[in-house]
Amino acid sequence: MKGYKYTFIISIVAALYWVAEALLHEFIFKDPDSAFFPTNINELWMRSAIVVLMILFGVYIDIQTRKLLAKEEEKREVFFATVSSTQHILNNLLNQLQIALVNANGTSALDDETRKLLKQALVESKEQVMRLSSVTELDRASIRKSIET
Repeated sequence: MKGYKYTFIISIVAALYWVAEALLHEFIFKDPDSAFFPTNINELWMRSAIVVLMILFGVYIDIQTRKLLAKEEEKREVFFATVSSTQHILNNLLNQLQIALVNANGTSALDDETRKLLKQALVESKEQVMRLSSVTELDRASIRKSIET
């Protein structure tokens, strides 16, 4: 039933249309032959055609909605796979930079200011990667906001 939400709603609307049309003929046009199941084939054809078209429209909406939701889910999966892969690559790079920093501690290859800046860059990079991987709303603003410092 969940997958046919719009079809169900429009089927109810179509049934209400059928009843309203019958009541219209009964009380406004004073045509007792056009009650809930009209004997006039033209009247039956017109009501049936409209009801069928309404229900088909509900089915169409449900199909299009499912396609749209599937596309959104695919985008979400691609985003999370990309973030996961990027996080793996960046973690490897950051770990290698930390090893280089530890190896450079005993030498005069880096001055204290450069060493301090490198440590700060490592910490900020790890924080940004973690924030990016925790994004739940997949829109441009949310993704950009997650990496701002």
